[in-house]
Amino acid sequence: MQKLDHTAYLDLREGAEVLESDRNGDKVLRLSNGTMLKLFRRKRLLSSAIWAPYAQRFADNCQALHARGIDCPKVLQVYRIPGIERDAVHYDPLPGHTLRQLLDEPRDTLRAAL
Repeated sequence: MQKLDHTAYLDLREGAEVLESDRNGDKVLRLSNGTMLKLFRRKRLLSSAIWAPYAQRFADNCQALHARGIDCPKVLQVYRIPGIERDAVHYDPLPGHTLRQLLDEPRDTLRAAL
């Protein structure tokens, strides 16, 4: 896991599109170069995320799926960003549409796609 200072984080996310957020902040960003940045926060003071951060688990799971021949995002880097108290995974997304994108389409278009 690479430490990313606040300035480098702001440079990385410059021009990014927020794809997912909640009341605690951004969760998934599409960066200006088309790659994705998924942010993870620790939800409880005492958590298994202390010794096994969620971002690292995401990266490890992608590697395990890839080893089994299952398509998954290609992880570029795993970051710890102390300035925003988050960990992050920077990855290349899979080609195609997300389930959310398909569900946002009109029903007739969705049925034709299926």
